[in-house]
Amino acid sequence: MYGKGGDGWNNKGWGKGYPFGGYGFPPWDGGKGMMMGAYGGMMMPPMFGFKGKGKGKGKSPLKVDPDRKLWIGNIPEGVQWKELQTLVDSVVKSKWVEIFRGKGKGTAAVVYATAEEASQAISGLNGQSLGGQSIVVDAWEKGTK
Repeated sequence: MYGKGGDGWNNKGWGKGYPFGGYGFPPWDGGKGMMMGAYGGMMMPPMFGFKGKGKGKGKSPLKVDPDRKLWIGNIPEGVQWKELQTLVDSVVKSKWVEIFRGKGKGTAAVVYATAEEASQAISGLNGQSLGGQSIVVDAWEKGTK
């Protein structure tokens, strides 16, 4: 049905050992073999750029006014972001909380709705205890690359 002398599902057809060809090519390719283009056999370029839109493609940095963002240091290793959020929300309600891992281990960033709320949080949170350690809170300063 699919190749000379075989049905495509056994070793008698145009493939050897695989249903649609081990090293043989299907009859609908015009006898030219699989055409290998610049994209490794795909006939069209990738739809997205190099980074992609799916999960695990990296996070884009949060773009927010630095006056509304705080840096928090001296965070113990086992503390989760939800615990930190509970602490910072007890002083002033936050918009966003992230604890950094890896290179920025032991630090976090918190974003507030306004610059006034952020300055209130600095004075209210500095020296508070989290996980048995007192945290250090300061205004966010963009680092140089």
